Amino acid sequence: MSDPSADPATPTPSGRRSGRTRFVFVDTEATGLDHERHELTEVSWIVRFEDGREEERQFFPQHTIDGADADALTLTRYDDRIAPQDKTPASEWLTLFLEDAQDAVLVGAVPDFDAQHLERMCRKLGLEPTWDHHLLDVETLALPLIAPGPEAPRSLAKTCLALGIPHDKDQAHGALYDARQARLAFDRIWQLLAELRATGAPLPPPVPRDNGRNGNGNGNGAGAVDPGVAKQMAATPADPDAPDQRAEQDAHTPR
Repeated sequence: MSDPSADPATPTPSGRRSGRTRFVFVDTEATGLDHERHELTEVSWIVRFEDGREEERQFFPQHTIDGADADALTLTRYDDRIAPQDKTPASEWLTLFLEDAQDAVLVGAVPDFDAQHLERMCRKLGLEPTWDHHLLDVETLALPLIAPGPEAPRSLAKTCLALGIPHDKDQAHGALYDARQARLAFDRIWQLLAELRATGAPLPPPVPRDNGRNGNGNGNGAGAVDPGVAKQMAATPADPDAPDQRAEQDAHTPR
């Protein structure tokens, strides 16, 4: 007779699965950045089950554009890409999401933005979030591999380019595309780390945040700091009197 505790999909007495982790790569688009005032226009996710199987989901929630931010509608190409789609009530798509996200770790680019919207929808329907309270931001996760020292994260586009992942700006800010890019970045990070552990291979070249304005980048986010300079930068303590760099806008705002 098999031991149920050895089955990754078998719930433990606490209700949580044992063994392997379930991940949900998620992205949402909305009519603006205010979680209380703006509404979701697209919700997409890829659930990676404990056995490695994956399923993609894409929904366009029922919503209005009352009080929408015009920049947000432009950024998501609302009129062409979202407005013509059939809309789904939250009772349908959110129920499926909560099933897929049971005890899962949400992964994305600035996933806190998505989680706050999802939590708000749960409150509106009287439901409880089912996902793990830990969130994984691929932009932050990649930072030690692509930056010369402690800094604010790159955008999803720059993170992907730094990791050697093609990024199509014409598809960016579509929720399913961004969820797929987050998954690619997540897998590439762990692939690089496995190679480093196994072979001692060098890190990818660090990517500057200033798009080459200091002369090292090529303007598309893929430029690299000279390895010698990067090593020196990483070893030099930050100057507390130096002005802070302008924080890069997150994955849900125009870049």
